[in-house]
Amino acid sequence: MEFLSLDSDEKKVLLEALGYSVDSEGYVRDPNGGVHLCPYTNGKVKFENASILPGSTVIINTSAFTLSEYVTEYLEDDKCSA
Repeated sequence: MEFLSLDSDEKKVLLEALGYSVDSEGYVRDPNGGVHLCPYTNGKVKFENASILPGSTVIINTSAFTLSEYVTEYLEDDKCSA
């Protein structure tokens, strides 16, 4: 698993390519127009804190907690497919 760092313009282009947008308050909006919620925290995702997880379209609030949850889930899924 490799994490890449994108600048704000690149991250915005990628979000838009996935059908997401950023509202005037800086929140990520899902393709249906609702404020996107982090699947790990259920909190609203601010653009400045958003991460798009590798190999997916999962968008999270970036924190040590959410990254550890993702890595744990990723490793568990990898064990199941082995």
